[in-house]
Amino acid sequence: MFRGLYNAVSTMNTSQKQLDAAANNMANANTTAYKRDLVITEAFPEVLISKLNGTEANRPYSNNTQVNVIQDGTGFRLDTAGGFFAVSTRLGNSFQKSIAFAPDEEGFLRTYERDATGQIVARYGNYILDASGNRIQVPEGQLEVDNRGQVLVDGESVATLLRRPAGPIIGTMNSGQRLEKFATDFSQGSLEQTWNSLDLAISGSGFFVVYKPDQPEEMFYTRDGHFTLNENGDIVTQDGYFLGSVNGTSILVDGEDFAVTPEGRVLVNGEVRDQLEMVDFANLKDLRKIGESLYRFEEGLEPEPIPFEGQVLQGFLEGANVNAIDQMVEMINLMRSYEAGSRVVRTYDEVIGKAINEIGK
Repeated sequence: MFRGLYNAVSTMNTSQKQLDAAANNMANANTTAYKRDLVITEAFPEVLISKLNGTEANRPYSNNTQVNVIQDGTGFRLDTAGGFFAVSTRLGNSFQKSIAFAPDEEGFLRTYERDATGQIVARYGNYILDASGNRIQVPEGQLEVDNRGQVLVDGESVATLLRRPAGPIIGTMNSGQRLEKFATDFSQGSLEQTWNSLDLAISGSGFFVVYKPDQPEEMFYTRDGHFTLNENGDIVTQDGYFLGSVNGTSILVDGEDFAVTPEGRVLVNGEVRDQLEMVDFANLKDLRKIGESLYRFEEGLEPEPIPFEGQVLQGFLEGANVNAIDQMVEMINLMRSYEAGSRVVRTYDEVIGKAINEIGK
């Protein structure tokens, strides 16, 4: 009853979270090396709707149904005008006309995304279901999908993707959208020259490694290169974290004039004193903000290091990757979306009130 009410409320809830993220981005537009927050939303499962007295049974679609197949590296993108593909989500099974999937490490077909290097990652995705509603696990071999929706390994069919619900199916419908997660946009911010030898910026992808004075074994990562010196002459962050070296120690310059090369070598009086520990990761999406411009990996997840290919620039600071005008426009659009949803809720409230007070009499 009143499905539109659920759509409106879910839109309002999601818009509120998006508005909070946009406001936080605006507040940090001048924070050194700040990376803007993104709100990832997902639609509720697309459920099949049918006329009254329709049946629920499913069966593979007929052989003459055409499926458009585009191979995307190790993944596939499919769409069709007839039948449906099924995807298992955390909220239930969703029926769609188009899907994109790739095998994960165990061979299960799942929706995918791309990591920082552009490689396909499927381990976080939703499972693809076959025509009988089962997860599809493919053996090792040459994976293909033909234009009838058949999954082939070395030329042998292992699963059928397309399904045709029996009965007078009208189409699909969902109940709005919900917040899935917050993500961080690690794109490069603008580089501003400061002429301060203790200011360092990273051009390209990568992070400085820092650690607490009393916990040198626990590493944190940052792109905020606004460093200073402590009383002992070590390079530290504004909050007192030591800047780490490849030797597992702090960077000691003892107040002397020093230079940092683009490769991260620390030179004192023209001689190499130390080497900054510069890191980069393929699984940037597993990094979590913990405050003070620091990041660390989500508990239970391991870093996937890749070679650091950026450059360290001395006398520069990286600005926030936030465009204040874009964020302002987004906030205005979100407010309009929220207000539209609230008007729908008020309308439903009036309809329900009339149904109770007038139709009931």
